[in-house]
Amino acid sequence: MNQLELAARLPRYRARAARDAIVGALGYPQRWSERSLPAAAAARFEALVAEEIREGIRPGLLFDARDALVVGMRGFMRGALARRLHRLRPVQILARGSKARPFDALVRAPDGRSVAIVVRPMPTGEARLDIYRALRLAIERAGGSSVLAALLLIDPLTGASQSMRLDEIARLQRGSTAA
Repeated sequence: MNQLELAARLPRYRARAARDAIVGALGYPQRWSERSLPAAAAARFEALVAEEIREGIRPGLLFDARDALVVGMRGFMRGALARRLHRLRPVQILARGSKARPFDALVRAPDGRSVAIVVRPMPTGEARLDIYRALRLAIERAGGSSVLAALLLIDPLTGASQSMRLDEIARLQRGSTAA
């Protein structure tokens, strides 16, 4: 595999490393600092690259991608969403990782219902609507609005987030099938 193909894969590894770091730190305030979370993401990124790309990669490509990840994570840590996530306590985390599938984490909302957290880079256009459809089906399988209050989408590479109540997701889905 040539270096251009490897460079094309690096954003996917960066997103996965950022997701793993964010989800792994939920409920653990000591892991949620401007130094520790980017460091955890960088370590996970290097492990993913070493595991997946066995034939080697140019150090410049690796360091540029890792540095971009660290800069992005530091920017994320300075945002309001990171401060809100930092305040979560272990008793508020209902499930995370493979136990929360198809979401990345389930968090207890103040009203007793759950908030599903999805940490993924969000595409634009029709691909985004496909993700909304898939998430709506997953929410219905999880028990619908009686169990889940909202969905929080976090883009780990840009720090952008979108919070959606379940009725908004249903409206988007109806609008996309009407066309």
